Amino acid sequence: MIALILTCCLATPIVQGVTPHGVVVEVSAVNDDMYCSVQANQYPVHRVMRTIAAKLGYQLTGLEDVEDSALVTVDLENRPVRDAVRYILGTAGMSGRVSADGIHVGLELSPFPDRDTVLQEAEIAFLTAIQRFPAGEQVPDARMNLAQIAIERGEREKAVRHYELLIEKFPGSPLFMEARTLAGRILVELEDWSAARPHFMDVGNNAQTDELIIEGRRELARCVLHLGESRRALFMLQALEQVYPAQEPMDHAQRLVLRARARIGLGDYIDALRDLDAARRLGPELVDEFESMDLRAKAMELGGSPVEAAVGWLAYSKDKPEHIQRQALKRAAELALSQEDQEVAVLFLHKHAVKNGVGDALEAAANEARARLGLEAESFSDGSASIQLHRAGQLIEAGLSAEAGRVFEALEPKVWSLGAAERVRFATGYGRILETEEGVIDAINLLRRVARTLESQANRTQLYLLAGEIYERHHRFEEAAAAYGGEL
Repeated sequence: MIALILTCCLATPIVQGVTPHGVVVEVSAVNDDMYCSVQANQYPVHRVMRTIAAKLGYQLTGLEDVEDSALVTVDLENRPVRDAVRYILGTAGMSGRVSADGIHVGLELSPFPDRDTVLQEAEIAFLTAIQRFPAGEQVPDARMNLAQIAIERGEREKAVRHYELLIEKFPGSPLFMEARTLAGRILVELEDWSAARPHFMDVGNNAQTDELIIEGRRELARCVLHLGESRRALFMLQALEQVYPAQEPMDHAQRLVLRARARIGLGDYIDALRDLDAARRLGPELVDEFESMDLRAKAMELGGSPVEAAVGWLAYSKDKPEHIQRQALKRAAELALSQEDQEVAVLFLHKHAVKNGVGDALEAAANEARARLGLEAESFSDGSASIQLHRAGQLIEAGLSAEAGRVFEALEPKVWSLGAAERVRFATGYGRILETEEGVIDAINLLRRVARTLESQANRTQLYLLAGEIYERHHRFEEAAAAYGGEL
């Protein structure tokens, strides 16, 4: 079918009045598509292509080192660029691919075209047909097909443009409302709520089937909601329920999720959580898992439980793909950082993220947490000795021994101002870190210095026992025995 269409659209042009042994190229834009006129008479194809690329401002690849190529004679009048490139290169036994900003040339035509080539040739055929018969009754079908080709290529904005050209030029077409709906769906995927809004307003008011009317009004409420009008969106959803009560599980779940988002915007987190639970009971597969978690976390934060929301994001991130983990852990860190006493939790989350290969996503939050804790300052003496000791203990509990070690190091000159029990906590915490990072001697010397300041035998015994454990772990059994006996 494609070959037949191309045969009709790409008939060999009649050469007339071309410039002797030269090339003339003119380009123009029609409905966002580029067209060109090319005249050449026995002129090297590589020079023709370079002239076309220069006129279009495109990058030309595949002919960088070509100085001698086949001569071509062509006379093309106002043809789509892809059409013209294909014809010119084809006459020289070459093939070409035109992208948004460049032309890539191959040395020969492939006898077995790949998927991209087939899509390109189909696009050329439909565009050529539209150019020749702009008011033809088949143009809406051609636009729908061009939009589908764009979607297949991942060019969603281009697909929307094809739908909108159909809507603009053929308001009476049977495909009009379908194009409205499809354009709106893509714009919702792109989160372009303002552009999607008029499409769904028209569908919701003028569609011929209940199914499309319901979708139009529901998606219009979504657009209104994301544009910041929570109260109006909630009224629209309630009106939709009165006129068209939800029947299909998917539609029902989507309405509940939208209603939950509207309630959160109005500060009603309790009913929002109820709506989310109701949507989940209809079937977890009916709602977007990430969106549901996001709304649940926002409701918990609104209810004064941001830490619980952060924990929820951490739990959600487990066993998820990397891009989901990245977003979930970042949300968790942001929630923890919103609380004045959760800096250590942020560092824990960062350490967890690093372990899972997504540490860069939390780097900014971790840096802010470190700064708040004084871990980035030249001196780590901010706050009283007791506050620093508490901070170091939190870091140890979070598994952040390196950070705790830096706090202990800054605290050591002030340790003598601590009470006996706090000095024991300092020595046991810092001693274990020194054993790991510096070695046995530094750890034992610290325990010895602190033990000499303790009057209570019970307090000193705690340090002797730790010293014995350290010696024993390093197979220094005689010294371990002495430490267990109360000698350091």
